[in-house]
Amino acid sequence: MADTSWKNLEQWERVKWARSRRFESASAAAPAVGMLDGTYRCYERGPDSAKFIALEYKHARLFAREFKVRWEWLLDGTGEPWLTKAPRDQEAEESPANNLRRWREYRGLTVGELAKKVGTTAQIVTDLETGAVEVSAKWLQRLAPALSTRPGLLLDVADPNDADPDILDVVEAIPKERRGQALEILKTFRVYNRLR
Repeated sequence: MADTSWKNLEQWERVKWARSRRFESASAAAPAVGMLDGTYRCYERGPDSAKFIALEYKHARLFAREFKVRWEWLLDGTGEPWLTKAPRDQEAEESPANNLRRWREYRGLTVGELAKKVGTTAQIVTDLETGAVEVSAKWLQRLAPALSTRPGLLLDVADPNDADPDILDVVEAIPKERRGQALEILKTFRVYNRLR
């Protein structure tokens, strides 16, 4: 029977559950995540504790790496904790259904944070990212402002880390009658790059 003890856990319980799969105790996990024992233990305490520390993006990524779970699950409880999937699931993940996840990560947002900005649930955002729900024109109109971009860029720019969206925004803001001049100025940077 499959282990389902990870379902319906609070954030601090997810941290404890994930840690218990890799480390025998909180004391053993603390050095692995670069924390003092007492500091790390605060992440495994519930919000009723005076020494509770809520998990945030930075530490979710760190803990997830050490505990070998997905940071989205650790932070928001979204999806499953497993990093490895069945072979047919891995094939689907290798070619993402759309660019939404890359854009969300580029903006430093968790699934839950993007869901809140868009006014939906974390599960819907996950479904949009995986292609379980189609990213329609209506969704593009809601997602683009939340990701500080335009709908067309969400579709056209596969990886915002490779093509700086801010540069594209600046170029598009140039009046059409001045774009020829701007293009000539930008071309001068090619020459500069060759000289280096």
